[in-house]
Amino acid sequence: YKTKLCEKFEREGECPYHHKCVFAHGESEMRGAAPKFNDNPLYKTRPCQRFAEQGACPYGEKCQFAH
Repeated sequence: YKTKLCEKFEREGECPYHHKCVFAHGESEMRGAAPKFNDNPLYKTRPCQRFAEQGACPYGEKCQFAH
């Protein structure tokens, strides 16, 4: 959570998720490194609802759900 910069905020100067965004909006919001996702036994164990319904997911490989 907030261990990487928000690409949309960096690119466009704003983010549609505002304070609900899980990515940092600037260095001041950055936190220490989070545990690796592959250490989490639940990582990508549930299907991505967007991918299932729409055939695509805007998060691509960064999605925490299975495609």
